Amino acid sequence: MNSSQRRSAVVLGSLGVLAGAVVLAVLFLVGLPWLVAVVAGVVVGGVAAVGLHLIAWRLLLRLAGSTRPSGEAQAVLENVLEGLCVSHGIPTPELRVIHSHSINSLAAARTPAHAAIVVTSGAVEQLERIEMEGLVAHHLCRIRRGDAALETLAGVLLAWPLTTVGWLRRRLMDRVLPAGRGLAADFEAVSLTRYPPGLLSALMTLSGQTAQVPSPTVAALHMWIDEPDWGIADAIRHPRLETRIAALTEL
Repeated sequence: MNSSQRRSAVVLGSLGVLAGAVVLAVLFLVGLPWLVAVVAGVVVGGVAAVGLHLIAWRLLLRLAGSTRPSGEAQAVLENVLEGLCVSHGIPTPELRVIHSHSINSLAAARTPAHAAIVVTSGAVEQLERIEMEGLVAHHLCRIRRGDAALETLAGVLLAWPLTTVGWLRRRLMDRVLPAGRGLAADFEAVSLTRYPPGLLSALMTLSGQTAQVPSPTVAALHMWIDEPDWGIADAIRHPRLETRIAALTEL
């Protein structure tokens, strides 16, 4: 179990303990026997943790406004994705698209076998195949490492409910998310594709345009390969594109 997977377990465990403690306290205060209150608290806590684990990634995909691809976008993405997954024995995630002229992408997941990669229509239209391959490989690595699952849980449990409490959201997200996760996924993606210029070129293209996506949700703000320009500061411990480009240039 790596760092992201341990952090995911801690997040789910904390949710379960908190939910169970609240139920236990309420039932004890209303006069129920302590044993009944404890059992009810354990059950509710377990259900809350398992429930979030099961639905978080689907909820985040809905919040991000993604839809299933069709036509040329579907053909391009499926071709790139299947080539990487089949050749490396990686579970094939779902494909989703957000209609936007900008170039951006993210991955949401529950486990490596239950995940989705979301790209903007602008990425499909503007990136060369080798660039798209690097972009998709980056997200496959985030899914495989457990980063995508952790980011999904953090977005739904912390970022979204605390949208109006910016300082607390930033503090908690900074504690939960590991530093340098994007850079680590970049290096693994290059190893996966065995062609560093592909991802490097994609990131350079990203750095030259706006990352804005339509109706951005704070639940996914920390998950995009290039943070959408939403006009707010968010300490997400994600290396800037310039840092990642410089690191890949040295390979």
